[in-house]
Amino acid sequence: MKCLRLLLLALFVPLAVRAAEHPLKADPAGTFLDVDVVATINFTSHLDAYDARLSVDDTGKIKSATFAFKFADLKSGKPDRDAEMIKWLGGGSPEGRFEMGNLAQVPDGQGQVSGRLTFHGVTQRVEFPINIARVNGTYVVTGETTIDYRDWNLKIIRKAFLFSVSPMVKVRFKLTAAPVPEAAR
Repeated sequence: MKCLRLLLLALFVPLAVRAAEHPLKADPAGTFLDVDVVATINFTSHLDAYDARLSVDDTGKIKSATFAFKFADLKSGKPDRDAEMIKWLGGGSPEGRFEMGNLAQVPDGQGQVSGRLTFHGVTQRVEFPINIARVNGTYVVTGETTIDYRDWNLKIIRKAFLFSVSPMVKVRFKLTAAPVPEAAR
């Protein structure tokens, strides 16, 4: 009987912990992701469309986060350049996804997040500093990191020996999210 209780406890404790998480909803007006590209002519691509899913625990600590997007929604302001990016990524409808693993944060909001970034069929672990501010229940998470796209099995872009793109790209973001009201869940 004792073994049965332990087994039931082992099965239901994860459900109880999961039930204590509360979803957050991203605010499109206060959220962006920019990718700064160093090339013969530098440019920034901007992402407005995405699927962000976050949850917090009863203490207000962010417990889970995923951020998914389509590369077709990453716009540089030049449609031809955007089409070349899709071709460079292998064509079709390439997507990207970040899944948070660990979040370490100090009381002033400074923190370090790690997780898995997947695109071009490759998943790599990434880690970068963030800042989390919480005002009236709304979370504002900002951060930036530089990644080397060759880590995702992508080749350096060179055209006609005149144009090249550095493999190091800077990703900057701001994510604003608020708790989902109980009635809307």
